[in-house]
Amino acid sequence: MKRTYSVTTWLSLAKGAMALMLVTVFAVAASNAWRREQDSAHIAASARVSRNIVVVREALRAELGVIDTTMAEPAIADAATLARLGQLHRQTLRAMGRIQGEIAALGPETVPPELARKIAQGMTVFDRRLFPAVLRAALLPREQRPRRLLIDPQNSVYATLDRVDEQATILSRQIAGSSSYMSEMMRISDIAWHIRVDAGGERRNYANFISWPHKPTQDERDDVVKIRGRTEAPWLSIKKAAQEGGMPAPVAAAVARADAEYFGHYAKLRAHVLDAMEKGEALNISGPQWLVLSTPALNSLMEVSRSALAAAEARAMENLATARHDLTMALLQMAVGIALAGLTAFLVLSRVIRPLKQITHAITHNEDADIERVLALSARGDEIGRFAQALKGFRKMSEDRQRLERELLQNQLARETAEAASKVKSEFLANMSHELRTPLNAVIGFSEMMMHGTFGVISERYREYAELINNSGSHLLSLVADILDLAKIEAGRFQADFRELDLKACVQDCVPLIAPKARERGITVASDLPAQSVMVIADARACKQILINLLSNAVKFSGDKGVITVRLRECGERVQLSVRDEGVGIPADVLERIGQPFEQATNNPHVAREGTGLGLSLVKALVGEHCGSMQVESREDAGTTVTITLPRKPARAKIADAA
Repeated sequence: MKRTYSVTTWLSLAKGAMALMLVTVFAVAASNAWRREQDSAHIAASARVSRNIVVVREALRAELGVIDTTMAEPAIADAATLARLGQLHRQTLRAMGRIQGEIAALGPETVPPELARKIAQGMTVFDRRLFPAVLRAALLPREQRPRRLLIDPQNSVYATLDRVDEQATILSRQIAGSSSYMSEMMRISDIAWHIRVDAGGERRNYANFISWPHKPTQDERDDVVKIRGRTEAPWLSIKKAAQEGGMPAPVAAAVARADAEYFGHYAKLRAHVLDAMEKGEALNISGPQWLVLSTPALNSLMEVSRSALAAAEARAMENLATARHDLTMALLQMAVGIALAGLTAFLVLSRVIRPLKQITHAITHNEDADIERVLALSARGDEIGRFAQALKGFRKMSEDRQRLERELLQNQLARETAEAASKVKSEFLANMSHELRTPLNAVIGFSEMMMHGTFGVISERYREYAELINNSGSHLLSLVADILDLAKIEAGRFQADFRELDLKACVQDCVPLIAPKARERGITVASDLPAQSVMVIADARACKQILINLLSNAVKFSGDKGVITVRLRECGERVQLSVRDEGVGIPADVLERIGQPFEQATNNPHVAREGTGLGLSLVKALVGEHCGSMQVESREDAGTTVTITLPRKPARAKIADAA
């Protein structure tokens, strides 16, 4: 008789499932609420730190402005100026110490500690070396002040500001990603700050006009126009946002004040100064007076940045309060869900958990008697019964998986055997190459003695034979040397001597070595090198071998009276060395295989017979040892360009291996 189930049982199971689902939903909601609360707290703290970063930026720029003005003034600084310098410097140190402490409290996962260390180092140099030097120089007339004090404080402050800006950028991205409102406030703050940076540079230019009166040059006028373009265009986007509405009232008010102060009154003042400079009229304004006149306009820009950050912080605090309320409600709901789940667990235990334990025990112990008992559960008409029916299929899949694992292990062993054989081959070639070089050196040495008649004059024919023996021996020795180097690299026995060297000097040393052979065919070797040295950390012998191989190939495959160009370029943390010829080029079907051992670059038998196909292969291997790359560009009958890209400093692992 077919077994049936009561409605009560099915309802109990349904209620248990619903209770479990309810608890899960509440748990997920509580987890999400907790994450939102943590994120909101982090955003609020980041917004507060970002607002305080503005204070640091303003303090640094205010101090630098007074230093620049003091250093540019012809007369000795008075007591009031020195006192103001000391006051601003102390304010800068206090603000920097406070903000770095707040950033450290956010945790290393928010802002890398390396930035804080660099800022501390920069401020130590500025506080202990540069600032005392500025105070001493301020007590001297301008002509007796060290010229470096016009530049060194700027470089130090700008370097510190760059690090602070990196910290601010990291925080700004985190804050902006929380909502569109926060993104807009951070955008306004960042634009206002960058305008303030350009405005500071512009103020310094006008201060120079005042301290050293002269008619502005065309470059100086162009700088004024460029700065004006960089400030006015971004400002229009802020004004448009304020006109469209939706901007917080304090931010809109700050925008209006900055528009009137900086882009109104201060713009007219700048125009007046520039016009007077053009006409050669006296301004009757000193550097400190210009600093006082321009400060309100620049402060109005900072007020826009501060008000936007304050609005972002206020919204972050509102979001934090909402997130905490949501977390409390989610925890209450989760407690109710757990109570319902407890009731459901009792029902689930008898109908689901106990049979599943029996099945699990049978599977883990893999005993036929246990499995047969579990298969008896297939008489049930629910999912447990179907699960029991699937057990037999699972056993078959398990056996298939074990078979596949055995095959995979066999394949892995075969691959390791092949790799070991390849390594043995490379070591054999390396050892045999050494054995070949000894008799070859003897052949070359004795043939040179015969050519020069060391032990007596020989006939012209024997001299020709001796010269052929010498040339063939030298060619074979070069081939053996290439095979030896290539085998060493493949066997992992190549020991690079990484040292700092001038790559430009290396090029200048190698070009003359290939020049005689090039002149025999009327080939011109041109060099396009930077004016300054190009310093890299590399193996000098390997670099020369790379360049000589490339130049030899270029001469070999160039036509008579051709041109070979060696070009060296700096590309940030990498350098590029290229050798270009106007020779026969490389066929497209061969280009893909270039760089493989014994692969010829041309199908022309009159040219191909001169080489072994190891040159570019060795170049590629040596470049790889330097963590670099090789690129070959060529067209048949149009020429070939081989470009080598090397890092200025190879990976630490490579240097450690070499050491």
